[in-house]
Amino acid sequence: MSFGVGSMPSTAQTAAVYDTYAAATPMRRASDFANFRRVFDASPERKWEVEVQKHLLNYAKLPAGWDTYNSPAISWEAGLFALSVLNDFMRPRTPIPQVVPSSSGGVQLEWHQKGIDLELHIAGPYQCEFWFQDHQSPNDQPISLDLTDDFSALRRPIELLTSR
Repeated sequence: MSFGVGSMPSTAQTAAVYDTYAAATPMRRASDFANFRRVFDASPERKWEVEVQKHLLNYAKLPAGWDTYNSPAISWEAGLFALSVLNDFMRPRTPIPQVVPSSSGGVQLEWHQKGIDLELHIAGPYQCEFWFQDHQSPNDQPISLDLTDDFSALRRPIELLTSR
């Protein structure tokens, strides 16, 4: 079927081309795309880890009193534990958190985007405070928890951040 240079196909011509293509192409089953998510998610492989490590290394160099209020230096244990927690929950397309040093010698990981506020303050290994609010679900109340050994409360907020 020829349309000529500079000419646009008519609706009927477009429909005929589509019908010819559809008839020649077997229907795809959902299983034909089973690997799509794996390949799609693999693209920006662990970019979050590079960014978070960069911030943690910079904060680890801060001396005691870095904030002019005599706060302790940021502990290596808090930084390493933050990486461990993120490693368990982050996905390749999850937004990278803001990493902020805390005045207690720990680190705070924050996401304030996509209608979500999520904060995880890590004072040290298994010493964490979690705060989450989904502004797209106004009937849901904010969640505030102390996390010590069960970090499954992070799963839903991270999934929401990744999928929106």
